[in-house]
Amino acid sequence: MTTLNEKYLGKVLPYLHGLDGGECKEKIFRNGLKGYEFPCPFCSDCQSKPKHKRKRVAYLLPHKESFSWTFFCHRKQSNECSGDGKSFHNFLMMINPTLFQQYLKEKDPAAFFRQYRDANYKKYLS
Repeated sequence: MTTLNEKYLGKVLPYLHGLDGGECKEKIFRNGLKGYEFPCPFCSDCQSKPKHKRKRVAYLLPHKESFSWTFFCHRKQSNECSGDGKSFHNFLMMINPTLFQQYLKEKDPAAFFRQYRDANYKKYLS
């Protein structure tokens, strides 16, 4: 049985091939866990040469003894990929908002519908 994070990781992987023929590849990291490396979806388009756009500089790093992931980019040339990394939750929100909404709906249906109801209620008040 797969976890919710693994399910949505499988759905987001096709979006990570990057521009100009880049590819997303599995990689075994130092901790022995399997993660993914790919062209950064946020800063690769800022590169001038096509070979730099294809370069795999971003990673989805697995957490040991957990089903969570962290997004990390070595380049850090955009606001989205700067910092010490992003949780899978935040990464999914940035890379595919529609898929993120489905993720939230599945993760906590009551909170998702409460958020949706409150947003619509505020819209009608103004």
